[in-house]
Amino acid sequence: MSDTAYTAFPPAPAGGKARKTYEALVAAARTEVNRSGVLRPDEVAGRAGVSTATLYTYFASKDDLVAAAFDRVLGDLEARIGSCLTIERVLDAGLRASVEGVVDAAIEGFGEDALVFRLALARLPEHRPIRDVYRAREAAVLATIVRFVELVIAAKRIPDGDAEAKAGALLVILQGCNNHFLLDGGSPRVAARLVDAAVAVLGGDRT
Repeated sequence: MSDTAYTAFPPAPAGGKARKTYEALVAAARTEVNRSGVLRPDEVAGRAGVSTATLYTYFASKDDLVAAAFDRVLGDLEARIGSCLTIERVLDAGLRASVEGVVDAAIEGFGEDALVFRLALARLPEHRPIRDVYRAREAAVLATIVRFVELVIAAKRIPDGDAEAKAGALLVILQGCNNHFLLDGGSPRVAARLVDAAVAVLGGDRT
């Protein structure tokens, strides 16, 4: 994982009952959106075991709650990606196996929270906090990928070169996994082509 400092939006309460209520509301929002495709504050509050009025003491608007759920989803996706992008995995299993793992992890992550991604990305142009969440999480995962590429270069498993450019290209490929061709048991052939592309942009071979 990266060392990039990150603060969730809205910031979670420091601890105690307020923190538990906040976490319950975010989890309930994620579940509700993935179930129905929309966010209904009364349903979210009910799932969390609080009143709708209490929900609005933590989140000023529905979009703020979407931003918090989106933040959690992106954080989980970053963790999935970071767990696959390790130099140890490259040294043990090879570059291609490592890339296959991270592509599979991205597809799984996007698929599990597909409706949260859809709702949040639809609101991205209109709600600044959602944009801020997206940009901050994107920067954090890019830093993780850059560090991975630097380590793989240092281990001489790929040619020396512009680590940031290689990492940026890999990030774009992973973002492209949020696509109906891949989600819900999509085409393995498309996923394999993405792996080929990712290995190529990193400078590895296809063997």
